[in-house]
Amino acid sequence: MRKLVRGQWDAWLDRRIPARSRVTLTQKRIFILPTWMGMGYLLTTFLLFVAGVNYDNSMILNFSFFLGSLFVVSILQTFSNVSGMVISAGHTEPAFCGSEAKFVIHLEKSRKKEHHSIFCSWCGYQSKAYNLIQEQQVALVTLLPTQQRGRYRPGRFKLHSIYPFGLCQAWTWVDLDMFALVYPRPIECELNTTSRSDGEEGSHVVMEGQDDFAGLRAFNPSDSLKTVDWKAFARRNVLYTKQFQGYQAKSAWLRWNEIAVGDVERRLSGLCYWVLQFSKTNEPYGLELPGVTINPGVGKQHEENCLTALAEYRHG
Repeated sequence: MRKLVRGQWDAWLDRRIPARSRVTLTQKRIFILPTWMGMGYLLTTFLLFVAGVNYDNSMILNFSFFLGSLFVVSILQTFSNVSGMVISAGHTEPAFCGSEAKFVIHLEKSRKKEHHSIFCSWCGYQSKAYNLIQEQQVALVTLLPTQQRGRYRPGRFKLHSIYPFGLCQAWTWVDLDMFALVYPRPIECELNTTSRSDGEEGSHVVMEGQDDFAGLRAFNPSDSLKTVDWKAFARRNVLYTKQFQGYQAKSAWLRWNEIAVGDVERRLSGLCYWVLQFSKTNEPYGLELPGVTINPGVGKQHEENCLTALAEYRHG
């Protein structure tokens, strides 16, 4: 029964506040109810009203009317505090499974008013109070725990405020359609020795190397003057650029079948571990998964490409 009600509530929210990367808070997207303190305030007001009627005391009646009107003002002020604010999706940062993924949300103030004491609740995360007074925009940084690799979509978050009197709470449930990549948790494991580079000089020739002289070519304006063959220029009165070649070390291959574990997730974790190890040594490596092949390379971008392939891998 609870799941059925929750499903209907989520479907209603999806229709009323659809997922989008930028949301402006209007009357349609804001909910407001009394807080527990507000409920006590209303009960006290009602008891004063009953006492004033019972004892025919106009002073008590007037005071209860004053408290009632103050509560109405509180409703309007609390609604106005969040109305008009713009919420937009910022950037996300990937994380390894079991750690925290970073999500950044931008809060923008409306043109004509300020916003005070804005809080965010998201998957157990509770933010501090944010005020949009002088700042046109503030960045709300959230760190959310991850439990499974892949694309982590935390869904809707609650933005709320009880400003100014604490008698009412205005809130909204917003889905900015954000996700963060969650890489497999790195787990040390053995790798088949045939996959690893032996560290010796390989046979692949790199023309941009600096080891051996490879010949001359026509000079380009972008070439450094240090590479110009001035002796050839003196003989022929034509500029030539010296070319050198080098040898690249044998590349390592991280292959799916060469991780000595049977579980899919543990294999991915083992491959993730070796991707990080080869990246630390700046040794060329490639990744081979069923249906996915990444050619050997080095550098941060190559590491991110391999980790992304591991995070988004779908078995079967």
